[in-house]
Amino acid sequence: MKLQNNNLDEMQEKKLLQIEHTGCWLAFWGLLVAILVQILIFDEDVIRSVAGEWIILFCLSLYMSISSMKSGIWDRRLKPTLKYNTNISLISGLVCALIFSISSYIKYHVLMGSIATGIFMFIFIFAVTFFTLSLSVKMYHKRIRKMETDCED
Repeated sequence: MKLQNNNLDEMQEKKLLQIEHTGCWLAFWGLLVAILVQILIFDEDVIRSVAGEWIILFCLSLYMSISSMKSGIWDRRLKPTLKYNTNISLISGLVCALIFSISSYIKYHVLMGSIATGIFMFIFIFAVTFFTLSLSVKMYHKRIRKMETDCED
């Protein structure tokens, strides 16, 4: 397969990259919203109804995370700290707890059961997110050290 020449100048290339960047984030958040809406709406077989969106969102997230990590990039604004890990884990836990509580109440109409579901999901999601972020921070720092030593050599 023959590669074609790039017909874009630098400004057009920058605009195209911005368009692709925006499109990627729209797809990411759109898929997440679609999954959350389907979890709240569908009464039966939620896993089957969100499987396609979940696979695409998972692959997109995995690609973006691995690519950023390999490049030594964490985030534009946020720093990889314990406070960041805790805040993101709390937000994730609360959002998931709210969604699963509402979904449980809509399906079964049992208030205490939906509250218990929310509490369980909060604890579980908080723990998994905090562990994953902490592991990612360690891997990020290890990658940065490796990149710095390779640069010095």
